[in-house]
Amino acid sequence: MTAALAVEVTSETTARVSGSGTTDVELAAGNEKALFHAIEEFAKTEAADSGESVEVSVSGFGATTRLTVTPEGHVAVSGPPPAPVAVPTPTVDEPVSVRATAVNPQRPPAPAQDRRSDTPHAHHTDAGQRPTTSVLAAPQINSGSNEPARIGIRGRLNAVLNLQMAPKAGSAELRHRAAVAAITGPIPDFSVITLANPKGGVGKTPLAAGLAAVIAEHRGAGTLVCADLAEIGGSLADRVAVPPHQEQDVSALLTAAATAGGSIRPSTLSRYLVRQPSGEDIIAGSQTNTAAALGYDDGTSLANVLAQHREILIADTGNSSLAGSWQWAAAAANVLVVPVPLRRDAAAAAHRMLLDIIATAGPDVLARAVVVITDGPGDAPMVETEAVDAFIELGVRAVLRMPFEPLFASGERIAANQLRRNTTDALTVLAATVIALIADAPD
Repeated sequence: MTAALAVEVTSETTARVSGSGTTDVELAAGNEKALFHAIEEFAKTEAADSGESVEVSVSGFGATTRLTVTPEGHVAVSGPPPAPVAVPTPTVDEPVSVRATAVNPQRPPAPAQDRRSDTPHAHHTDAGQRPTTSVLAAPQINSGSNEPARIGIRGRLNAVLNLQMAPKAGSAELRHRAAVAAITGPIPDFSVITLANPKGGVGKTPLAAGLAAVIAEHRGAGTLVCADLAEIGGSLADRVAVPPHQEQDVSALLTAAATAGGSIRPSTLSRYLVRQPSGEDIIAGSQTNTAAALGYDDGTSLANVLAQHREILIADTGNSSLAGSWQWAAAAANVLVVPVPLRRDAAAAAHRMLLDIIATAGPDVLARAVVVITDGPGDAPMVETEAVDAFIELGVRAVLRMPFEPLFASGERIAANQLRRNTTDALTVLAATVIALIADAPD
């Protein structure tokens, strides 16, 4: 006769076993993985002692799974798979940007307003209140999805035991889902994301390429173009995974558009764009020494052409803030992303640049500016606190953090699938922040 055990998972670290002798047996472990291992080992012992297979019913986290354990110690899932579990949406506070010296623990949760209150966004502050900064970790937001966990301990247990456990509230998986939901949300018809810092070698191009790859991965192929708007051609063509051919550049596209009267077919546009593995298109800066420097009107014309067929332009700027193309990219930006390595000269250049932009466009530009502190060889960590404080005092509302990425620093071509996991996670949250700023912009 086949023995039967009923196991009730009473918490993430405890379970009660019925059907073994006359009394229930309490199992305990240090974590979820160890607990399920203990359940399996208990069932294996029962099967070996009885010399018969043991049918085990494991219930908990809103699901029931049936296992068959043989005297030889083999474990197999039996019976139909459990039904999906509805995941309640717990009440959470407003996501708080984290930096030990700047967080205000007394700040009450923000009231729910609209659908965008459930998406990650740059941390806005009331007039006169000191803004906080954030690390580049996914926002503390719970997803309403009832999909089972796919990663982490719960994801592994779901795969092995055919369970349907939802991700733990506040887990990295739920935060990642919330960030992806923000990236895929609706935005205006056409938007410009500009990466700018007049100091060379600060990582504008790698960050532009990485950001473009992450947005395209989630919004879909063919939704955005990353363009090299350096006045004489920058390094974008040398850093992307699939390089452009000769004349696949901004100048050639603008010439074709002018010939066509400013409106070109999608098939014509595709001749000048280079599709990357993640689905983003890139267009190089001037590829010949005889091409004229890009000017302000060239930026306007490029945006007019791309707006006919794309949602987003990511502008990778050069190092001269006096160039017409640079000034157009700064003025047209729906979101301004400012990479700042932990070097005093780079931080100072970025700070001066923002002061100059404020003098021209007014302080409202800071509401759509994102400073990204990056790590790199030769950086001085002691600069970070001083630099971040300077940007906060200036009025920047989002100061994010990007981990060191060897592929960015190497000068080699950047394939998104070769980036470190923490880099991809950081880029995902940066993308979510940028898209949310676009979506939240006043009409």
